[in-house]
Amino acid sequence: MQKYVIAFMLQPFLTYINEQCLFTPNDKIVLAVSGGKDSVVLFDLFREAKFNFTVVHCNFQLRGEDSDNDAVFVQRLCERHGIPFRAATFRTKDYARTHKLSIEMAARQLRYEWFEQVRQELNYQYIATAHHLNDSIETILLNLTKGTGISGLRGILAKKGHLVRPLLFASRTDIENYVAEKQLHWREDSSNASNDYQRNLLRNEVVPLLKKINPNLEHTFARNIERLQAIENGFKGNLSEFKKAICREENGVLFLNIDAIKQWQSATYFLEETLKEFGFNYFQSKEIHQSLNKTSGKTFHSASHTLIKDREHLIITPKEEKTYEEVLIEEGIQNIEYHDLFLQINQSSIEDWQAYLTTERNPNILWVDADRLKYPLSIRPWHEGDWFIPLGMKGKKKISNFLVDTKVPLHLKKSIFLLCSGGDIVWIIGQRTDDRFKVGEQTKEVLRVQVL
Repeated sequence: MQKYVIAFMLQPFLTYINEQCLFTPNDKIVLAVSGGKDSVVLFDLFREAKFNFTVVHCNFQLRGEDSDNDAVFVQRLCERHGIPFRAATFRTKDYARTHKLSIEMAARQLRYEWFEQVRQELNYQYIATAHHLNDSIETILLNLTKGTGISGLRGILAKKGHLVRPLLFASRTDIENYVAEKQLHWREDSSNASNDYQRNLLRNEVVPLLKKINPNLEHTFARNIERLQAIENGFKGNLSEFKKAICREENGVLFLNIDAIKQWQSATYFLEETLKEFGFNYFQSKEIHQSLNKTSGKTFHSASHTLIKDREHLIITPKEEKTYEEVLIEEGIQNIEYHDLFLQINQSSIEDWQAYLTTERNPNILWVDADRLKYPLSIRPWHEGDWFIPLGMKGKKKISNFLVDTKVPLHLKKSIFLLCSGGDIVWIIGQRTDDRFKVGEQTKEVLRVQVL
């Protein structure tokens, strides 16, 4: 029976990876394992498939000793099977409070940023998470409840950039059967039983009610997800044609041809998707579309852009930027204020740096080899064409590309500043260190910089 269950999961697992072009057998994968049932199953399937992978685990410090015990469980699981293991601890509540996020969103940002950092450091191809079919169903229901466009109806994508989800073919029942038959051990997250979280409320209350109407709910949703993803792909093609037909850019100003917009069916929706990337929401987009037949001159504002309804065009311009001059930092200065930033600069020791490595990483603290610095240092805004060598990498990367890859919102990019030495970028403040200035085996003196 066990061989049947293994085959029942393993073969569809491999087939799904192949059909969705998630990765090849030669690719190296960063595998996220929380210790819960789903991720333990994915871990086991990766072992059965003999994939090359490293496990990563996040301790969000949200459940006291349980969180610590989860980390120990995953570490021992990896040790037992000879799988490389990495863990990180986060002050999730502090991060959520500082960034004005929900606990769920804060944990999401922290884990995916760290997963990507590990992937780049190891030079691996992909990050795999254990999202399954029921997770996708819950996502759709949550999006429907809150309001969504077509992208919110097609569920979780199997592949997005470097992120893959090879367990999306399996339902929660499939996973439970696999765990039971193979007698796998896992860690139970007590918070899953609480309906304080929206997703748990859907999982524990709403989905069981829907299954009373349709006992084959998962299979029905799986078919609908496949259809909706195909529809979305077609829609994206039409959206691309829409943008080509109506958009013209000159010197950073975008002109949308009003007559061209009017010729398109479903123009309201296409316009919404076009304006979304400039910070305009659904209700603004609807009002903008209604203004097309009205007198020119009406102005709309998003957090990052201004849209003016002219006679022939909708004109979108970035909001005026503050002027930030370069500020020099002479050797020995310990405190520096730069607009909304306040930096504390101290000479430190190798011992202090080594002690820091045993704690959670703080993106607002920089440790660098002091002997590699050339004074005066400077702080300035980033400019197009700026480049650096991200920590853990060997090649150059443009700051603009880095901000895109790390998904820094457009309206926040203007607030990204650089710490420089002799014309070279030392630190994208609060984001990433340059590899050339890292603390290494030959380091004798360490400089510590912290954003307060």
